[in-house]
Amino acid sequence: MDMLFNDRYNQTYFDPTTLLHYNTKKADTKYMSEDEFKELLINWKNSVLANNPKLILVDNQQFSFPISPDLQLWMVKHISTPVLQLPSVEKFCFVMSKDFISKISMDQFTNEANNDTKKNKIKYFGDLEEAKKWLLE
Repeated sequence: MDMLFNDRYNQTYFDPTTLLHYNTKKADTKYMSEDEFKELLINWKNSVLANNPKLILVDNQQFSFPISPDLQLWMVKHISTPVLQLPSVEKFCFVMSKDFISKISMDQFTNEANNDTKKNKIKYFGDLEEAKKWLLE
């Protein structure tokens, strides 16, 4: 896997063989501002658009930034919908944080994104290996 970027809040990789775009959030996300979170998402989206992956995995196990309902709607409109509209994207999944509040927020985001795209290509998992298995099926 090729590392695309690595900063305080996340790391992103791309595997040119499987066309897997893999992002993992770091524990420092609890210190982010909303503007930093939006910047993180915009950078992630631009990375996806530049690489045209078939598979997308976002590992949020260490993610601890609370996502407001308004921010969820912004994410669907400006981040997930453009990514899911890429013809190359077949599967997109999240590995969820153990933090209950973050899980609720991501569940709501997933439902919003699936409702918006009408394709239901997004799933979430509590286990990284289970997510990878689903992606590579």
